[in-house]
Amino acid sequence: MTKKTRNIKVGIANEEQINREFIRAWHKAEKGEIEVAEERLYFLDPKTFFQVLSKRRIALLKALHAHGVSSIRELSRQLNRDYKNVYQDVKLLKKMGLIHQDENKRIYVPWDKINAEISLAT
Repeated sequence: MTKKTRNIKVGIANEEQINREFIRAWHKAEKGEIEVAEERLYFLDPKTFFQVLSKRRIALLKALHAHGVSSIRELSRQLNRDYKNVYQDVKLLKKMGLIHQDENKRIYVPWDKINAEISLAT
């Protein structure tokens, strides 16, 4: 049996766009047209998008995905970064849903791919 790939789409959208997308997905689900729900994370502005998905945080996500389940201390050693800074990054990425935590408080990235999308049209 092969492992199913898990992806999340992240992007920038205003509240109206997010609401329209939600309603479309709801109607598709009611009709049974959605086989697998696509997970999404939207930011309301580019500034927040790039603050959350900074170069260091993307490197952290990649390292954690490659390493598998880990503690923050192990991850900070692996990245050669200060524990406090890694802790703050993990805390934010957990809040955003990009990092998960198991029952033993060990962290992991459930995603195989993060698809970033920035629409130029509104």
